[in-house]
Amino acid sequence: MISRRQFAQFGLAAFALPPFAMAAPFTSQTIKVIVPNSPGPGTDVLGRFFASYMAKQWNSPVVVENKAGSGGQIATDFAAKAPPDGTVILITTSAHFTYPYLYTKLPFDPVNDLVPVAQFVQGGFAVVVATNSPFKTIQDLISEAKRKPGTISFASAGVGSPTHMAGAQFGHMAGADIVHIPYKDASQVMTDVIGGQLQMGLTGTSTAMSMIQAGKLRALAVTTPKRVPALGNVPTLDESGLRGYDVTSPIFAVTRAGTPAATVSEISRIMLEAASTPEFKEVADRLGYVMDLQDSAKMRGNMQSEFAKWKRMVDISGAKPG
Repeated sequence: MISRRQFAQFGLAAFALPPFAMAAPFTSQTIKVIVPNSPGPGTDVLGRFFASYMAKQWNSPVVVENKAGSGGQIATDFAAKAPPDGTVILITTSAHFTYPYLYTKLPFDPVNDLVPVAQFVQGGFAVVVATNSPFKTIQDLISEAKRKPGTISFASAGVGSPTHMAGAQFGHMAGADIVHIPYKDASQVMTDVIGGQLQMGLTGTSTAMSMIQAGKLRALAVTTPKRVPALGNVPTLDESGLRGYDVTSPIFAVTRAGTPAATVSEISRIMLEAASTPEFKEVADRLGYVMDLQDSAKMRGNMQSEFAKWKRMVDISGAKPG
């Protein structure tokens, strides 16, 4: 979680956006930006940034609604059952691409009930240990895991979560037997790593950032293909010997399928305009995100490969549909 001070700073940045020519709104109704988390995490910060920008540009009411729970399913179900008019926009993550492979029954169809609007950033994960941990590098940890198979564990935000996928991929590529311990809350993962109850954890860079910077956690590596600007002294897993390792979670927007193409195009345009501002880049950097802008057309072309990519990771993780 980011601190209250950081949250306030991000909020002020969003409301201090430079003036642009006013765009005509596509509707007179209130537009809802749905966030699948409680207030505070990166998706919430970005959702509020976009809501502020769109409200100013359209001179129209845009509100953020937090619908946390069930690994994002509550928020996704709400968006999937919304009117097909663009008035409900969901900010989501790679969890969207794992739904078909983790659940036998879903109240929505992630492939056909929602259409992509725009993608903004890639969120990486950090492999973290307590600051007094004997593990100073990833290779220290891998060596111990190979020396004593099954004695090293990692915690994630839950079975099937992106951090679970990242950790499973880590163990797979390292050739080490590392035990997965699922948690319900990413903040509790950090608390138990700091307290020594856990040997290591994987958590989003945006979630771990403040604890790393405060010296309460040591980041051994990040899962992104390139170093995260806000953690420039932390190597990637690829640099640390796991050549080709790359697990990031995109943050993107979707809306109800059947929404007119012109409406989807307008929402995509205005959101990417917001994401192209220096203010957004500053927020993304502070949260440890890597910019990756894609419009709705490019996203549509990539959707099939994204579902296939995350299916492979689910298979590697051993998570079974429930």
